[in-house]
Amino acid sequence: MREHTMTRRRVAAGVAVVAGAIGLVAAFPAAADDGPEEIPGNPTCGALAPEGVTWTELKVEPVADGTHSDGTLEVTITVHNTEDGPTFDWMSNIGVDAVFVKGGPGGNLYSYDESTGDSGLHAPVNPSNDEFYGLSHISFCYDADTTPTTQPTDTTKPTDTTVPTDTTVPTTDTTVMPPGERPTAPVAAPVPGQPTFTG
Repeated sequence: MREHTMTRRRVAAGVAVVAGAIGLVAAFPAAADDGPEEIPGNPTCGALAPEGVTWTELKVEPVADGTHSDGTLEVTITVHNTEDGPTFDWMSNIGVDAVFVKGGPGGNLYSYDESTGDSGLHAPVNPSNDEFYGLSHISFCYDADTTPTTQPTDTTKPTDTTVPTDTTVPTTDTTVMPPGERPTAPVAAPVPGQPTFTG
C-alpha cells in the first residue's frame, strides 16, 4: 500500500514539473536561438541586421521596469537584481528579431525568429568580478515590413448617401387672353363700417 502511495506521489510531482515547464513556455514564447553572442562596441540594429535585411530599432535607455514604445513596437520590461548581476525579462506586441543588451565595453546579442518575449537576458560578464555588467541600454531590433502599418476600417456602420429631391413642378396658368383685354383684379370684400365707392 505504501509503495502504491509513493508511486502516485512521484507521478503527481512529474506532472507538476511538466505543467510548470509548459507554463514558462507559454509565458515566454521563444528563447534566443543559440544563446547570446558577445559583440564589441556599441552597434545599432541597422549595423547588426543580416545582409539584405533592414531592422528598425527601439532603444530603451535608461533601462527600467515598464512599457516602452516607438509607435509600432511596444515592449514591457521587468528588471531583476540577481547574485550574478542585473537581468531582465521582456514581452512585446509584435515579433522581435534581435535584442542587443549593452553593458561594459560591448554587449550581448540575442537572436530570434520574431519572438514576442524571453527571460533572463543580461549584459556580458565583467571579468573583474565574474558578474554581469550593468544594463547600459537595450536595443530591440525588428523588421518593420512584417508589421501592419494601417488600422482596419469599420465597415459595419450604415451610411445614408441619398439626398431627398423634390421632383414636383409648380403648375402655371396657361389661359390665353383675347387681344385688348386685361385681366381683372379680384374685388375685395367690403369691410364693415367703411363706405363703399362705386365709379
